[in-house]
Amino acid sequence: MRLPPLIAVRFFEATARHLSVRQAAHELHVTPGAVSQQVRKLEEFLGCALFERLPRGLALTPAGCDYQAVCGDALARIGHATERLSAPTRRVVLVSCTPGFAVQWLVPRLQQFLQQAPELDVHVSTTHRAVDLPGEGVHFAVRHGLGRYPGLHAEVLLADDLIPVCSPRLVAPRRTARLADITGPQLLHDEHRDDWRLWCQAHRLPQVDCEQGVVFAHSNGAIEAAVAGRGFALVRRGLVARELATRALIGVPTGALSTPLAYHLVYPPETLIDPALRRFRAWIVAQGAEG
Repeated sequence: MRLPPLIAVRFFEATARHLSVRQAAHELHVTPGAVSQQVRKLEEFLGCALFERLPRGLALTPAGCDYQAVCGDALARIGHATERLSAPTRRVVLVSCTPGFAVQWLVPRLQQFLQQAPELDVHVSTTHRAVDLPGEGVHFAVRHGLGRYPGLHAEVLLADDLIPVCSPRLVAPRRTARLADITGPQLLHDEHRDDWRLWCQAHRLPQVDCEQGVVFAHSNGAIEAAVAGRGFALVRRGLVARELATRALIGVPTGALSTPLAYHLVYPPETLIDPALRRFRAWIVAQGAEG
């Protein structure tokens, strides 16, 4: 079997993934010159060019594209096998999501999974940033959007049908909230979304000024303020299931707002090579199907 120099393969795969010698060098903790040298060494070994050197960066040649696909899969398999052998008793699953999604949906359900899989640990990293999953060693991310993430597999985890909710104290002594109770100053916003404007347009409420209200850094803040009786939050029902069940929050009896957006479980295709990661993926997708 004729094998290439494996160090050169690793340097090539990082460069191909980033399409940048500088970023590959940063990931590998070496100099850009060392990366360029190893890539040239691999091209000489193979007898073909893997990159086109352009004035403003790199582009893969057709041969480079084919080789990257094979090398990326091979290195991922080696990495997963190494993890299993070097830490046979416990495995870590790293999940990235927003703080609001973690607090309201993921973390309350995790204890069930950990009881089913005591040999696994789940580390939840909260951020609004779209992390580089392969580059940062993250196995899964939950992202809100249309599900278009080049190079990653995405599957719908939760639909994004939104309902307005408030504390019963806000409309006491009545036990129900009405559409007419919603006013501009009482809106509780997530600064990362424009839900109230879309919802009011869909329900033909031009009298509600969606520029008013209080803006929070994430949906969890809006939900907490709603529980405290400070106004109306617009959220997915599944994120406040506990609060609705205990009547810490009540919903306004209107139709939910359907959108093409959803929460997606996102991961590199090679992630599911690992049986432990396949197990976590199956669990979280089943949880999403339940709402």
